[in-house]
Amino acid sequence: MKRFEAIPPKTVEEPASRLFKERNEKIREMSFLGRGEASAVFKIITENNTYALKTALYPERTQKILNEAKIRQNFIDKGVQCVPAPRYSDQQFFKNGAVVFDFAEGVHSDYNDVETVKKMALCLADIHNVEYEIIPDGLDQMKKNHQFLKKIMSHIETDYPHLMNAKISEAFSLAQEEYEELLDENKELFCLGISGILHGDLGGHFVTDPSGKVWLVDWENSEYGDIVEEISTFIFYSGMKEELQKVFFIEYKTHFPPARDLDMEKLGYFYVFPIPAFNVCWGIDQLHTNLIHKLEPERKLVDINKSAKNWKNSFSESTASLIEEGVNDLTLKLINEHNLCL
Repeated sequence: MKRFEAIPPKTVEEPASRLFKERNEKIREMSFLGRGEASAVFKIITENNTYALKTALYPERTQKILNEAKIRQNFIDKGVQCVPAPRYSDQQFFKNGAVVFDFAEGVHSDYNDVETVKKMALCLADIHNVEYEIIPDGLDQMKKNHQFLKKIMSHIETDYPHLMNAKISEAFSLAQEEYEELLDENKELFCLGISGILHGDLGGHFVTDPSGKVWLVDWENSEYGDIVEEISTFIFYSGMKEELQKVFFIEYKTHFPPARDLDMEKLGYFYVFPIPAFNVCWGIDQLHTNLIHKLEPERKLVDINKSAKNWKNSFSESTASLIEEGVNDLTLKLINEHNLCL
């Protein structure tokens, strides 16, 4: 199944033209760059500049688009040089809001190139140095991750009962118990914690331009949270070779001293462990929106089923089997109710 449907530039041509005309710029060329769950990005070339225009796909996402511009500007004001700058924010011409950013021309960064890996580490260190907090009780910081899992599972069960069933509910409960037990058995590893501003979705959003400079784009999911969690999960999922992971951590700790006492290689496992559970929860949350707005619910159902299968990499065999059965039952129900075609 195609991951995301492309959005023809013509669909935003009229509001984009009006937006740029008001700022005395004429669009020469516009092309579709890509889209995520709730936003689409277009490349816009004017007579003098090249931009990236991001617009929300539905009203509930408008504020996140506008907040991204504020987050980026805050970093730039503090001297961070790896974040493309926002130029215009709009709620007049685009019904769901839009932000125009400087365009980072380049390719996805190579996670297996030593110099690029060092630049990515330095980029993240510069960002984290802007604002961070040391948490003396590292176990307490880790348990916040556990509490967040409990909170989001409770939210899913309470707010989306039409997307729940007894098997999913029981699997949620068992997953929480297994994660808490794992943390208690390894509490000596958590000597401290560090909180700060997170990117929220690091994978695939580093861009290397023709000069070799690394940029970090797409801050739509940014939030304040556990820095070690973001770094650990990014490294785990990046596909970076083990020797380059060590290079990354050395470079990162050199430029972000608060992390020097942390064994981030070992800590990563405890952050990665509950990710399959989070992914099922976030998938169900997004599925609800996709069904309402008819934004490819079939694709989201496929994602949720994949996330459920990944439980076997973390949780016990019985808990993993339970979530798979529950998600499969949910899938069949929705296929029949909404006439979906997988």
